Amino acid sequence: MLSGRIGVKDVRVNLSSMLTAGVAAVLACFSVRADEAEARWVQSYDAGYTDRNGAHAGGSEIMHLVPHKGKLYAANGYWVDSRWVIPPDAEKQSAQVLRLDSADGHWQVDLDTGKANGFDLRYMKGNILKSVTFTRDAAGRRLEKPKNLLVMAAGANFERGGAVSTWVKDDSSGRWIHTLVRHGSTAGGVRWVPRDMEIYRDKETGVERLFLLLGNPGVTSGVYDPNLPGKIRWDRHVEFPFLTTGSLKTRPLGLVQANGSLYLSEGSSIYRREDGERPGYTEILNLESDTDTDVGGIRGLTAISNPNGPGDSLLFLWAPGHKSMSQVKRLDPAGGGHCKLYDEASMADLMSAALGVKVTYTLGAHNRMLPVKHPGTGELVHLIGFQGNIRGKDQLRWKGSRLYAGAMYAVRSADQTYKVLEVNNSYVPGKAVLVSPRTFCLSPFGDKELYIGGHDSSRLISDDMAWVFRAPVEVALGLRSALAARPGKVDPPPAARLLKGPVYELRIYVANEDRFQHLIKRFRDHTDRIFRKHGLAPMGYWITTEGRGSKGRRFVYVLKHPSRYAAYRNWNSFTRDREWEAVLDIPEFQRLLAEKPTSIFMTENDYSAASMDAIEKAGGVYELRTYVAGPGKMDKLNARFRDHTTRLFTKHGIRNVSYWTPFDMPEAENTLIYLIHHAGRMQADASWMAFGQDPLW
Repeated sequence: MLSGRIGVKDVRVNLSSMLTAGVAAVLACFSVRADEAEARWVQSYDAGYTDRNGAHAGGSEIMHLVPHKGKLYAANGYWVDSRWVIPPDAEKQSAQVLRLDSADGHWQVDLDTGKANGFDLRYMKGNILKSVTFTRDAAGRRLEKPKNLLVMAAGANFERGGAVSTWVKDDSSGRWIHTLVRHGSTAGGVRWVPRDMEIYRDKETGVERLFLLLGNPGVTSGVYDPNLPGKIRWDRHVEFPFLTTGSLKTRPLGLVQANGSLYLSEGSSIYRREDGERPGYTEILNLESDTDTDVGGIRGLTAISNPNGPGDSLLFLWAPGHKSMSQVKRLDPAGGGHCKLYDEASMADLMSAALGVKVTYTLGAHNRMLPVKHPGTGELVHLIGFQGNIRGKDQLRWKGSRLYAGAMYAVRSADQTYKVLEVNNSYVPGKAVLVSPRTFCLSPFGDKELYIGGHDSSRLISDDMAWVFRAPVEVALGLRSALAARPGKVDPPPAARLLKGPVYELRIYVANEDRFQHLIKRFRDHTDRIFRKHGLAPMGYWITTEGRGSKGRRFVYVLKHPSRYAAYRNWNSFTRDREWEAVLDIPEFQRLLAEKPTSIFMTENDYSAASMDAIEKAGGVYELRTYVAGPGKMDKLNARFRDHTTRLFTKHGIRNVSYWTPFDMPEAENTLIYLIHHAGRMQADASWMAFGQDPLW
């Protein structure tokens, strides 16, 4: 009996152990499956909210993602975003640097470039953000400790000019230190757009420099200087092209080190820097093709291991113009200072195969192609983001465009094979529109995840469309499936003020000498009709009757819009109209304007409609007048017009047409703009004389 009980007890123990092991095995099995099922894309940043310090965290695009000292930073842009397009220059929302302190945290605004430059400049895009490390001082001596700096560079435009600025983050205080690197003219289409920067040590002089692309003006550089607040002392002159040769035809897009030298790409060419006290640049490749500067030519210049021998190869994407197929090419060293060019893959072909549609245009490699170690093989693969226009499957397009609405990228393996993947899985109608992955980076938070940021406005309205997603590296490389991200927030509507209407827009053009009649012809034959096609309603067109020089070549018109936001939307539609683009290409309609057009948005004053007089006969002359009231006197000025002036105008043959107040501050507080009509020029003088002598006046 005792032994039996012991036996039973032993059996129970054994059964219990077996059951525990079995449950553990089942749980382990379910744990793996649950882990696989729960792998998910996560939207880390969805633009359009107020951060904890009260700053607007927005943007139409994410330009760069950069890990720096345990945190993640992003540079955004506001191209075709209402916060950039609608406000007057002084109120435009400039590009920002955003900061993420932990994977599950919320992005905060770390730098507002428009508020931190000291020159009242505005910057539409955060053109380049990079974490750079200096190991040498300005004389080439080794530093005791390497100096790691987070550097932001952006370009600004002002009347007839442009500038490039940098900001360096002081990690101890959190402040960003601004430096105006260079400024100059924009004549001839020069664009100040810094697209890349790279640390490089001259082999001959031993001096280490941070090289910075300025846009068409060329390349400059700076050395580490601990005595300066921004720690970088920038050269006063460009290094390439030299001052005697003018600017570059196309904005340069890439800088990279390979085979112990510095290379840069510009248009259809790649140049190698020749080191020394008087450095030069040698063209090592010219694809001999005209390039559209908006597209760029050679993009994403990246150094990789040469697959056919020792040394480094240069990998890049070739996108010459509006019919670009985004061909990935590789330039291998071939000995004796020579190179050999190979074609690897066409993004257009990859996209077409993935979607089963014809692809008519692609653009990609907005930045350098990110190397990532394959978790299974240990080899380096490279990530290349791209976008494209598709023909067919219209439901997959971004509404109002031919662009595929999803965000595709290619994973390039070392054996030159390519795999196409999508951020947040394949696009289906109803998902968020993403369009283009511009930037990739590995997580700084130790969680083996990869972050991808992007969107490309492509001239379409893109309010708060900037995004950042993250996923495990295995998911991002297509080694493991994952669920799509949970739906993001619903973007709030535009500010109520922007939706009220109607609003009016006064526009004044000044024609170049001998071009005035061509400007009038363009409006008569084309512009007016295309305006109406896009909801832009002209109240009238006028030309000046007097004035010498440019004052006699002014063309004035007023448009009526349903609201300020509708004006933004309709102007965007108009400027993208294919017929309008064709009109601009007609030689007789080019170089028409001597200066940037004046545009003033206005609201109609409350007494305007009641004061309007009928104009019995066509013709006559109109007079546009602007009054600026003294501080606190605007209400009294309007009261005088409402209660007295308009009635006296009518009495003396001056016909009231319309009275407006500017939409934007500060003019909204002190400015009255009005339009009146006279039977003729001499009648105008007589009417004004009678008005001025009226005892009631």
